[in-house]
Amino acid sequence: MNEELTPDERAAMRARLVDGARNIAPAGAHRNAWIAGSIAAVLVVAIAGGVVATSTLSAPQIANTPSPTATVAPVVPTPSPTPTPTPSPTTVVPAIAFGGDCGAVLDDDAVSAIVGVPMVLSNGVSDQDAGVLGGVRCQWRATGDGYQAVGVSVFPWEVVPADIGSQAGVVPDCALDGYSCQYLQRFGDAAVTVWGSTTAQLTALADAVGERAALSPGAGRPLPAAAWAVPECDVIRDAIDLARGRSDIVDHRGDYSPHGFDWDLLVEHGAAAYCAVDNLSAPEGKATVVDVMFGPGSSPDLDAISRYGGIRTDVAGADAAWYLPDFTSTASLLVVQSGPNTLSVGTESMTEEEMAQVGAAVIAALG
Repeated sequence: MNEELTPDERAAMRARLVDGARNIAPAGAHRNAWIAGSIAAVLVVAIAGGVVATSTLSAPQIANTPSPTATVAPVVPTPSPTPTPTPSPTTVVPAIAFGGDCGAVLDDDAVSAIVGVPMVLSNGVSDQDAGVLGGVRCQWRATGDGYQAVGVSVFPWEVVPADIGSQAGVVPDCALDGYSCQYLQRFGDAAVTVWGSTTAQLTALADAVGERAALSPGAGRPLPAAAWAVPECDVIRDAIDLARGRSDIVDHRGDYSPHGFDWDLLVEHGAAAYCAVDNLSAPEGKATVVDVMFGPGSSPDLDAISRYGGIRTDVAGADAAWYLPDFTSTASLLVVQSGPNTLSVGTESMTEEEMAQVGAAVIAALG
């Protein structure tokens, strides 16, 4: 059961949630090898010349009568071509920050030392892949009892909108923000965002990553041509309601929407979207909200889906789909892939079949 989620996941599932540098080893070019080879060739020639000279000096006289002197053409050694040194390989900066490897961002021991309790890398199920913008997102959680989690993201600074970038270096008051406390800092061409529960955690995480992030910031790129352009939420609402045929789907009556540096950055580039509706046919005692998250251009994280008990299922119009019956203590999740896109449906008010119907309706609306 997924009791440990990212802030976005915990917030998106709302009160239902109970607790949410790759070492590039340069191939060392043996630049001295050709020098050693040239020296050996010179030594061979010198030794051979010594042998010839010694033989000439020790040769006995054959006769006193002068003999015709043979004209010997001087031997001109053929110069050997000087080998061209093999240039050292140029370090290739990954197109995705840290090559998309969270283990290269920070290891578990480093995070544990910062938080003060044993922590382990534990990326949750997310519809948005930071890699579509050249970034990487990572989260760690405590291995013991109780909720304790922190996260680090690295994006190329070039994809950071100006209004977000203007907040770089502003340390928040985590006494007010709690688990959603976030901090943004710029290191060279890298944007490092961190989240946690204390100011000390945030600054320590940023400092631990910053210098290396500047060496591997990733590079911005456009979304795939087939990435969804998500319409307004009323279009999604009507598509779901029409598919159900019950006139029981209405606008969600809450005012929540996901937020944070990472989310806002992804939304700005069309790589994330969110809609929520209420299911008026929800069983007694069940929350009515149905959360629909979009990841245009993103592929699902199959490892995370497997860790959280995803079961393959069928959704009309989808390339693949997985049902996570115990995503939280009360809610289920349906993850759907269609082309280079991912969406999820999260609710506690519908069956698997109903959620699949919602997923199919949304895919059809997206075209």
